[in-house]
Amino acid sequence: MNGFLAQPPHWIFLTSLEYSLHRAARQGGMCLDTSYILSTINPVVGLLFALTFFLIWRQQPDKIHILHWASAFFLGSLGFAFEFLNYFDPMFRLSDDVNIFVPICVLLIARGVCLRYTGNAPTRMLVLILGVTYITACWINYVQQNAFGRSLSISAGIAALLVVSVVAMLKSRERDKIDFGILLTLMAAAVLVLGRPVLSFFVEGAPKIDVIENTSFWAASLKIVGLYSLLVFAILFMLRIAADLFAELNQQSVTDSLSGLLNRRGFFAAAEALALEANPSLPISVLLLDIDHFKHVNDNYGHQTGDKVIRTLSDLMLSSAPETAIVGRLGGEEFAIFLPNTCSMAALAFAEALRTSIQLQDHTGIPAAHPVTVSIGVVEGTGEDLELLLHLADIGLYLAKDSGRDQVRTAGTEMLVRDSRRRSGTLVRSAG
Repeated sequence: MNGFLAQPPHWIFLTSLEYSLHRAARQGGMCLDTSYILSTINPVVGLLFALTFFLIWRQQPDKIHILHWASAFFLGSLGFAFEFLNYFDPMFRLSDDVNIFVPICVLLIARGVCLRYTGNAPTRMLVLILGVTYITACWINYVQQNAFGRSLSISAGIAALLVVSVVAMLKSRERDKIDFGILLTLMAAAVLVLGRPVLSFFVEGAPKIDVIENTSFWAASLKIVGLYSLLVFAILFMLRIAADLFAELNQQSVTDSLSGLLNRRGFFAAAEALALEANPSLPISVLLLDIDHFKHVNDNYGHQTGDKVIRTLSDLMLSSAPETAIVGRLGGEEFAIFLPNTCSMAALAFAEALRTSIQLQDHTGIPAAHPVTVSIGVVEGTGEDLELLLHLADIGLYLAKDSGRDQVRTAGTEMLVRDSRRRSGTLVRSAG
């Protein structure tokens, strides 16, 4: 007894491990075969992906769908870990019972997909599917004691969860190649999950309720499907997250942070080609707006109030302009609105209505006796350069300011022709 107590603590662990290995080897379940390797790989791979997605989510905490995917891989890792631990201790035989970790893993994947592509998730439906799946599997397992029926019921529940995510993706209007890859993978996973127990039944018959050999096709196919699902979903989800991040960075580079409108670079990128494609039968119009006495607003009511005015007017422009319009903040208190397929007469009517709406707009911190107004210059284009059109609209804007502000003016067709001829003459002389 004293000799036993004198042994170092790690001796007890090694003896216990050696005993477990010998026991598993005697039962024929512990050998360095494919089944054992798969049982080792799946939980490790799942855990690594869970950690990766969690760290990505920590950098983007507003992206809740990433946290769902991280949690899904973690629970999937736990589910497959029981397959591995079963080699050492029979208490970890959830493969012979109802492994609830894997269905919850799929639920979190489905909910994350729904949040990413629709902005919301049918949580009640997903939980209902999970609950029905678990209750049905337990009833078949404990009452009917049918391992094949239990596996088929769990597979049907998982497939139903995947179908919910497929429907959510189909509702999304914008899909790229990555989205199609995720969509096809979800569909393929649903088919594989349903087909695996059926194929296993025809290959080696129905499994016994109390014993499922780890080297059987039934167990090996489960691990293989799980491994490939972990890998494919993780790769596609990472590609989706990376593409979303690049899109956000690109959007930030062309968006004004204060107003939420396009900045000068974004406005030109969106409108320049459309301006050159215009013609006399399908003209375009450009509005250039400037807030009257904006320095007075900042000096008398504070820059925070001035920022609120810019945000309020920006929202009003976006809500008033047609869906095809391009609205941008060119700098300071200057804004531009590009109206495709719009003649000058229609543009003037729109500009006048917008000017009136802005004049009637209330602003927190500014007395109603001192309304915020804008001056607007309008020009029609039939294929001219956008820079030239903005120059001409700027002439109309200064005409409005010189006339007393809070007005709409246009440089006129004759100004456009005169400026175009002047530029053409300059080019001819340069060429000569």
